[in-house]
Amino acid sequence: MPRKGSRHPYKPRREYRYSVKDIADLAGMTRNALNVAKVRGKIDPGDLKSVVSFLFRTIIERHLSGDLFVPAARAKKRRRKGKRATPVSRRKTNKSAKH
Repeated sequence: MPRKGSRHPYKPRREYRYSVKDIADLAGMTRNALNVAKVRGKIDPGDLKSVVSFLFRTIIERHLSGDLFVPAARAKKRRRKGKRATPVSRRKTNKSAKH
């Protein structure tokens, strides 16, 4: 133990930073979806306790609703299907050739 009145050895202060993008990536959602959750009061990005509880909830819900072995981050990428499943030819037809 150090003597009474002596100075403690210098320990650099560690600082951890996270952004909204980091939270969204861990939760497996877009930043817009995270902003909706923020507006609805489900998460406060400035409060670490709120962030951790939100991540636990979303990760557990995602695992319970689907495959247990799917990674939490970016579990499913949504595919937007067009109106047609088959590719359409872009070639223009000559209407004057048809009689």
